[in-house]
Amino acid sequence: MSSAPASPLPQLQERHHDYVLGPNQDSRLASVAPGQEIDNIELQLDPDAPFMLRGRAVRQAYDSSLTQNNLQFLAMKWTGPQRGEFRQQDFVLESLAMANFGQDGNPKPIRPSITYPASGIIGVNLINRGPNPITNLTFFFRGVKLFPWGSVPAYRYPTSIKGISFSYPIPILNLGPTEIRQNLIFQPKPDADFIFRAGEATPPFGSGEGESRRQFAEVAIKLYDWSKKPFSNDFVPLDILFGGGTFPASIPFGATPDFIVPFGPGPGQPGLIYPEIYVPRLNQLLYDLQRTDGNVNANQNESFVINLIGSKVFPQ
Repeated sequence: MSSAPASPLPQLQERHHDYVLGPNQDSRLASVAPGQEIDNIELQLDPDAPFMLRGRAVRQAYDSSLTQNNLQFLAMKWTGPQRGEFRQQDFVLESLAMANFGQDGNPKPIRPSITYPASGIIGVNLINRGPNPITNLTFFFRGVKLFPWGSVPAYRYPTSIKGISFSYPIPILNLGPTEIRQNLIFQPKPDADFIFRAGEATPPFGSGEGESRRQFAEVAIKLYDWSKKPFSNDFVPLDILFGGGTFPASIPFGATPDFIVPFGPGPGQPGLIYPEIYVPRLNQLLYDLQRTDGNVNANQNESFVINLIGSKVFPQ
């Protein structure tokens, strides 16, 4: 636990946080019918700290054709810190608001940032203007919680350091189509602290591009610090939090589908963790994994890799 830092460090400690608004928060988002309008969806924020919104993303469950094409017909508007204070004059198509729906670790930036009070509300109104239902529609509000220094764990750099770029690949073996693994542990090697700055995730080993998209589509993670304080209010899909480790980076579009190379994501642009998470060498980063593909298309247990990217830190 840190003590209050001296000036000129920021007055408040920023802590990475993702707020998820999906079927677990409002059951109406499990299936949004063609032409359906849903108003007064409200995400209740945590009471422990104000939240500064810096980015957005949106996602639906992949269908059997491996697409999320129905998102192109989704229009929405959302509120600022005051209830009913919409930041859009009318419904706006999400396909016009952001590239690739903010996925693959590249959320739509919100600038200037918007600060919501502790226990505040983010309100959403939406309409499905397409011909098909949107299944498991989920919104992601990405940013930082703001804490007084010393109120939550906040490990910081030593006064004098030597740092080297370093990555920790974490193999995930035989994750079942409907499986939750809890209380998993990442611990840095004992020679140095680790700064976690970004992440990537690969498709399952040995799968073709289309097959890997299908079998990897519904894997999500929830990160915690060593005290089990979470960095999100719910599971965050790997294709939202992290960049994709495939080469070339691709996103499926169309009924066949066609795999197109988007601008932004991929191995050269991993999903960023901001602010970075400092993990001392004798400390731990905890996480849960969840896969919800079910048995669609004869999915089987799959193995893949999550890659934590950052730096080793050696005190001098």
